Amino acid sequence: MMLAKIRGYFDNSLIHQLKHRTAKKSLPYMFILPALIGMLFVHIIPMLWGVVISFLDLDIYNITRWASAPFVGLENYTKGFSPVTTIGRMYFKSLFNVAYYSLLTISIGYFLGLGAALLLNRPFFGRTFIRGLILIPFITPDSVAYNFWRFIFQSRIGILNKMLLDLGLIQENIVWLVGQNSLYAVVIASIWKGWPFAALILLAGLQTIPQEIYEAARIDGASAWQRFRYITFQYLKPVTKTLMIMNILWNFFAFNQFVVLLGRSPGKYAEVPSTLIMRQAFGHFKYGLGAALSIILMLIMLIITIAYLYFFRIRAERE
Repeated sequence: MMLAKIRGYFDNSLIHQLKHRTAKKSLPYMFILPALIGMLFVHIIPMLWGVVISFLDLDIYNITRWASAPFVGLENYTKGFSPVTTIGRMYFKSLFNVAYYSLLTISIGYFLGLGAALLLNRPFFGRTFIRGLILIPFITPDSVAYNFWRFIFQSRIGILNKMLLDLGLIQENIVWLVGQNSLYAVVIASIWKGWPFAALILLAGLQTIPQEIYEAARIDGASAWQRFRYITFQYLKPVTKTLMIMNILWNFFAFNQFVVLLGRSPGKYAEVPSTLIMRQAFGHFKYGLGAALSIILMLIMLIITIAYLYFFRIRAERE
């Protein structure tokens, strides 16, 4: 009898310990469960749904009975990524436009942000206020910011043309929002809105650099350029790496700035994949084709991201 009680006590104690350990291990997963459910319904299921319909001839006529829509295999992909089709040529042109747009926006925005970060890292009166003030363009809603720039770029009543005319830099009004200049208008507006984020990230990186290193470099006779090249730039490499990949992803998926400034059909000079996909899927109601173009863009960005990270890993291993 006594042995049975002792055995029961140890069994209950063991079961209690196992329950406690299980509950302790599962607690972190319970905290992230709501986020996982949100990711499932907001990202994963729509992405899988997009993959499915990219193989279907889904349009406005059979959207209500999508399960019985004709299966076309890779036809949407070949039509959207072939240089011999009209859609394919438009898609390649849009990829070139967004790559050119990203190159200008990221490079110019980075150097503007770096210059601002270097200035704001110096001690001066009102530095905290100025640091907050420069974030105004970045935190301004896209609809407000780009509508503001749309007014500036108006050919007849816009502020920019009036200033250029008053300065004698142009002889007649420039059409900014239509034709060959439209992409540059979006670039200017995007740089204005995006450079404060680069400044904020780079400023955070600058504040992690030990000042003792600069003092030692000054004692050794290093010039300002040498201190920037061998200390500042080297310490900012990890921050720059993260900033660049974020900007590449954001710019290749650019949508709001083009639609607000140029409308739903920006034209061949400023067409980007996001506006082309939106117009094909929700303007022409070719949902299967729009899904295929989206999947192609996602795969392109996945390849670019992997190549980017692999390149930096190889450089880090060599260093």
